[in-house]
Amino acid sequence: MMKHYDEYIIQLIQLYLVGDLSGEEKVKLEEWVSQDPSHEKLFKEICDEKNVAHDFGIYENVNKDSAWEKVILKGNIKQKHNTRRLGWYKFVAAVMIPLLVVAAGYFIRETKPGAEQKGTELASIEPGKSKAILRLADNRVIEITREQETRFDVAEGIAATNNSLGMVYPEQVATGKTEYNVLEVPRGGEYTVTLSDGTVVYLNSGSELRYPVAFGTERRDVFLSGEGYFEVAKDVKRPFFVNADKLKIRVYGTSFNVNTYNLANVETVLVEGKIGIQETNSDIEYSVMPGQLALYNREKGTMEIQDVDVRPYVAWKEHEFMFDNESLEEIMNTLSLWYDVDVFFQTASLKQLHFTGHLGRYEEVSHILDAISGVTQVKFAVKGRTIIVME
Repeated sequence: MMKHYDEYIIQLIQLYLVGDLSGEEKVKLEEWVSQDPSHEKLFKEICDEKNVAHDFGIYENVNKDSAWEKVILKGNIKQKHNTRRLGWYKFVAAVMIPLLVVAAGYFIRETKPGAEQKGTELASIEPGKSKAILRLADNRVIEITREQETRFDVAEGIAATNNSLGMVYPEQVATGKTEYNVLEVPRGGEYTVTLSDGTVVYLNSGSELRYPVAFGTERRDVFLSGEGYFEVAKDVKRPFFVNADKLKIRVYGTSFNVNTYNLANVETVLVEGKIGIQETNSDIEYSVMPGQLALYNREKGTMEIQDVDVRPYVAWKEHEFMFDNESLEEIMNTLSLWYDVDVFFQTASLKQLHFTGHLGRYEEVSHILDAISGVTQVKFAVKGRTIIVME
C-alpha cells in the first residue's frame, strides 16, 4: 500500500499542514495531487481534521510529543509560539508520523464495498493448488504441477517422475557424492514428494525442502523451512533427521508435522511413532510421544512438551482448516499463505479475537470469511489481493 505514497510526498503534506512549504515544494506537491484523482482525494481527506481523527482513530493513541519531535527532525520545521497552533501541529504529527497508517486508512475507506460487491470480489480469490518449483544441483529451475506426467534427470544417472502423486524419486542408495534437490512451494501452493527411501513429505504453502536425490548408507538428512508433514520409511540402519531452523528432529519411523511459520515458536506434532528433538548445538534430546506437541521457543531456546489434539495441526494435509480457539491473527496468517493474499487489520485489537471452526481448504475464500464474520462480527473487505479486517 505504501508504495503509492512515498515518504517524500508524505513529508510535503506534513509541511503543507504546518504552513512551512517552500515555493518549489508547493509546486511538487501540486504536481503530485494533479497526477491522479486518488491523489487529490487522499490529500483533501488528510487535510480534513475531522475525517482524519474519526477514520484513523490514532490521535489519542499516539505519543503526540514524541511524534511532533520526529516531524521537526524529519521536516526541519521551526516551532511556532502560538499555543493553539502548536496543538494542531502535534495533531498533524500524530496523524502523519505512522506513514503506513495514513495510506492504509485511505485504502480502507476506498475499499469498503457493498454486500454485492463484497461477495463478487472475495469469491474471485481462488484457493491454492498443487504447484512447486524444483531446483536441481546444476542450477536448473523447473516449474511443476501434478497435471504434468514427466520425468526429469535430477542428477547424473538418476531420473525422477512427476505425476498425480507429486515428485517421486527412484529407490536407491547413493554410493558417491551426495547431490541435493530443493522443492520450493510458493504461497498459494502445496506439493508432495516421495524421497529415495520411500519417505513421503507433504509440503504446505510457502515451504521449502532440501534433500538428497539418493540418501547415503549411514543416515538420512533433510532440511525444512515452512511446514511439512512427514511419513518416514523405517530403516533401523539409517536414522532419519529433519533439520528445521535451530532444531534437529530424529525420527524412529513415524508420522509427524513440523511448522516453522511462527516467528516465536517451532511446532512439532507427533501423530504416530516416536521422535526425539534437540537443538542443533545441544546434546539434550526431548522425547515426543503420539498426541504430543513439542513447542520450541526461538528467543528463549526452551522446549515445552504438551498433550494436544493433533487434528487441527495436521488438517491441512487432508484439505481442511480446523481452527480450535485460534486468534484471528493466526487464522489470517494461515489464510494469507493458502490464498496468496495480504491481510491488513484496521485496528490491532481485532487480531486478538478468537474463532473455532472446521472448514474446507478448497472452499472459496468468501465462504471462509463469511463463517468467521458470522461468529466474530468482524467485517471483511478486499482490494486486489489484500483482505482488510474491519470492525
